[in-house]
Amino acid sequence: MSLSEWITWLQQHERTALASFLALALFLGLYGVSERKMARKERSRLDHLRISLELFSAAAGPLMRKVHKLETASYEEELLSDRLLACRAAPYITADLLVQIGAYINDQDPARLPLLQKTLERESERLIEERENLLSGIERPSWGQSLWQQVRPILPFLFASALLFCFGWLFKLIIDLSVGTTIEGRILLNNWTCFVSVIFSLLLLYPALMGGRRKVEGAALLQALSIFIALISLIHWISLDLSPYILGAQALLFFVGFLLAGNKPRRSRPFAGHYDQMNNESTGRATGDLPTDPESESSTN
Repeated sequence: MSLSEWITWLQQHERTALASFLALALFLGLYGVSERKMARKERSRLDHLRISLELFSAAAGPLMRKVHKLETASYEEELLSDRLLACRAAPYITADLLVQIGAYINDQDPARLPLLQKTLERESERLIEERENLLSGIERPSWGQSLWQQVRPILPFLFASALLFCFGWLFKLIIDLSVGTTIEGRILLNNWTCFVSVIFSLLLLYPALMGGRRKVEGAALLQALSIFIALISLIHWISLDLSPYILGAQALLFFVGFLLAGNKPRRSRPFAGHYDQMNNESTGRATGDLPTDPESESSTN
């Protein structure tokens, strides 16, 4: 096809050519922005991991010398407290470690240090493993990871196209209401519930597929639940009469997600290993710490 024929075709199909050009520009723009955004999130996670590990490593040395009761100078006590206080500013510090550091800073009880050292070592090993997995995905991705890294930036364009379709659908539903067409109330209800269900599915499916967030406990289950809720909307293809029931099932499963994501408040449960300390204290009070009755002692004598 020669250049003149291309020009003739473009002149005959101006609207189609303009729409195609705008779609291509939107696709390339969203692809580039999405790819840069994901790379920026990965760099941010690496920076947070590096800062957390540096703070934990700085506190590990003074803490180990204190636990093993090595000969330390007088300033080591202040150094340990300063390093532990600095750990509280770590981006990826857990609530367990945060509470243990606060408890030691408040009472300066050396009995808390062995448990604090174990927790600090466990958190450091977990962050090292997380950093290795993140670096492996960036620098040495598997075949599936490499393919997904190329496909994932396309998702914003696909979801933008789906939302554009939904806006046209919403405009049609509003016109049907304003014009006052003779559509049955049941059919109108089905159409609106189907529209709400599809929008709700898109809002749940987009963050579940895009990811980019740090993996925490229960995140995989909530991600799978979001995808399952979104896939339920495919039942609309079977019959629109099921739309109210599908939307109700989606809402019910969505509220189930709140129950799965709910955590017991940190202050209402002891940190790991604190049960033994509590039991020892209660046993000590029951055996030797309770006040004795002088009258009972004299009667027994």
